[in-house]
Amino acid sequence: MNNSRYALGDKQVNDISLKDLAKRSRYGGIFYLLAFWAAVFSSATAREHLVIIGFFSGCFLLLQLYRLFLFFKVFSSHEIDYPSYFSRYAFIYNSSAIVWVSGSAWLFYVNPIVDLAVTINMMAAAGISIGGITVLAPSYKTMRSYWLLICWPFALAAGFFLNEPGNLIVVGLILGYGLFILVTGKQQNRAYWQALNDNLKLSEQAEELEKAKIAAELAGQAKADFLSAMTHEIRTPMNGVLGMAQLLAMGDLNEKQQQQVTVINNAGRTLMHIINNILDYSKINAEQLELEKIAFSPRNVVNEVMLLLAPQFEKKPIKLTCSTSDIPELVQGDPYRLHQILYNLIGNAFKFTEEGQISVEVSCPKKDGMDPVLMSFTIRDTGIGIAPEDQQQIFEQFYQVSQFHPNIRGTGLGLSITKRLVDLMGGTISIESDVGTGSQFTVALPFARAFEVSPKESTKLPERSSLSPKVQPDLHVLLVEDNKVNQMICEQFFLKLGCSVDLAENGLIALDRFNSSQRYDVIFMDCNMPEMDGFSAAIAIRKIEKDKGLNQVPIVALTAHVEEDIKRKCLESGMNTFISKPFLFEDLESVINKVRSGGIINQQT
Repeated sequence: MNNSRYALGDKQVNDISLKDLAKRSRYGGIFYLLAFWAAVFSSATAREHLVIIGFFSGCFLLLQLYRLFLFFKVFSSHEIDYPSYFSRYAFIYNSSAIVWVSGSAWLFYVNPIVDLAVTINMMAAAGISIGGITVLAPSYKTMRSYWLLICWPFALAAGFFLNEPGNLIVVGLILGYGLFILVTGKQQNRAYWQALNDNLKLSEQAEELEKAKIAAELAGQAKADFLSAMTHEIRTPMNGVLGMAQLLAMGDLNEKQQQQVTVINNAGRTLMHIINNILDYSKINAEQLELEKIAFSPRNVVNEVMLLLAPQFEKKPIKLTCSTSDIPELVQGDPYRLHQILYNLIGNAFKFTEEGQISVEVSCPKKDGMDPVLMSFTIRDTGIGIAPEDQQQIFEQFYQVSQFHPNIRGTGLGLSITKRLVDLMGGTISIESDVGTGSQFTVALPFARAFEVSPKESTKLPERSSLSPKVQPDLHVLLVEDNKVNQMICEQFFLKLGCSVDLAENGLIALDRFNSSQRYDVIFMDCNMPEMDGFSAAIAIRKIEKDKGLNQVPIVALTAHVEEDIKRKCLESGMNTFISKPFLFEDLESVINKVRSGGIINQQT
């Protein structure tokens, strides 16, 4: 620490020390007055000089009023001349010392005999006045001048005006006590400035940490925004790639062409799986991933995962089995994240298994009582297995076990994301594996019980269905989409599903078509469009229906956004459900079949 404790300069330090000095000294003049009265009224001789007593008392009162005046000025002024105020406080204390010493000298002069009463009162008064030095810890210069003016003249007055030998005793006591107080005051001054210096450093560090925290949050948000924007931009052209590949696959192709289209389809789906993993990883790192808490059927979630993965098992000699006996019909939790966990684990098992069997076992060892339901999901495979040293790192980000199959590649995020999702849901995941024999992943997840849940409160993941020839295939669809490629793909998909289609390139055109005499069975609405976006268009359509007393037409959002707030915005604007781009033919087929059966609800498709 430098000499700032002797010569204040920094505005922040000055402000702190000045206000501290003002607080410490605001009532000091009262103690001077009381100590003076205690000393003079203990002496019969001094009591006879009321005029002189009144003069000194008036001086102390005026200095006390000045203390209060400065106190209020210090705490009420926005712009303070710090050197001026410190000079004023030096004047107050130096003046108090001069008045006190003058009064004491007069008292010694009129009462030279050192009797017991005078000695006790004078020494008590001296102690109080000299002890005031410690109040001046913020300003050593003021402390030093005050000590010089009150201690030495006080001692000299006692030596000159009191009779011997008592005068020498009083002088010795005053000087000894004064030196002790000066040394103590200097120590307090150093301690005061050291503490102030430490506090200021801590404040600066706290400010720097707060700035660093804000910068980190902004950087994290910028990264999340960047990834969100990039995935949105990637999803839109990927919808064209996958859509066209699916349309080609539905055409009349020879065997070689069919193989080529299959490669495009598989590569596109793998790319979208990687993009989804990166987005989930970013959300988890930014602590922006929110869990749902809705009633759902765990059996339906497991069946949906099996249904999605079943086509892949036609490519390898692998038998996929599932056991879900004796589990609750309904629980409360996040069915979509459970779906993602199971999809990742079963898909990972399929990737590293060439032949044999993959089994999924779901059990509920704890079903009774009011405690949460603890469900266990076990995935066993007969694949390559995992070495013990790899088992310790298998859940780390970007770690891949590929020593047995160097051609198997991925992001190395699947199991890392799975582990984090399990942790977020309050569960555990474990692994047992032998190299060359296979692996077993066990996930234990707690779910709240769902009692007396009505069908509307139960959320079931959508099931894939095929277009049935028994269903009336004449739905009239309004497709609101500004992207030409997406228009072509969706129109072809709808035609293959037996629907007629009207196109609108933005929300304004969609409103014109909706207000026409033509009636639509379902509206597929893009969210981001020029002139009027899908959210505004959906709100306007719902208003038209309300004003005209019409039944609501199902509105399905087509969006490249996958953020939860965008999905909520879709539902809040009046849309019934949403499909994330890039979508598959079966995604549209599922929604169309629900519209035909009148069963479309607000849920993810």
